[in-house]
Amino acid sequence: MMAEKVYQSFLETSKYWLKELDYYGKNQFKTKVVESGWTIGQIYHHLLEYTREYHFSAIEQCIQNRGVVTEKGKTFHGWLVFKSKSYLPIKYKSKPSLEPQQPIATEKVKDDFYRFLKVMYRLAKEIERTQPVSKVQHPVFGFLTANEWYFLIYLHFKHHLKQKHKLDRVVRSNYKETVLDELDDIPDMPMYSDPIE
Repeated sequence: MMAEKVYQSFLETSKYWLKELDYYGKNQFKTKVVESGWTIGQIYHHLLEYTREYHFSAIEQCIQNRGVVTEKGKTFHGWLVFKSKSYLPIKYKSKPSLEPQQPIATEKVKDDFYRFLKVMYRLAKEIERTQPVSKVQHPVFGFLTANEWYFLIYLHFKHHLKQKHKLDRVVRSNYKETVLDELDDIPDMPMYSDPIE
């Protein structure tokens, strides 16, 4: 699970998230289907901001050897997630204090997303260059290396697709899911040849 390979797969998922931004009007982007639920905009905000604040921070700690060097590894839950390459099919609940903000517009989210991809690319290169051995503890998944934290970003974006699809069926008129060949008009960031196995 090398960071550069993960980056390539993540880039394909990111193209989907970016292309989908073209299909939301202002109201659709801000519509709450249930009072306690999130809007489409909040899902995007959560993915970008939570990853920046939480995942990127853990990766930087590993790269700078500010984590711990330990034999401790993943919890059983963490092991299952990494083995299946998917979050478990259960509802993960975040604290109410961590509820994402509502972005102003899809254009702003697109700009943020492209900046986000540049950081993802830089981190993949840093992880490959430094090969850090220290770990940072995830509260549910256990002690993770920089590579594992990086892979978790990819899994997190995939995990929220189901939530997005459910909302799309309600908030978008004439809902039609984006197919892969429609993603060709999104410019590529640097890619690598080997996808995740």
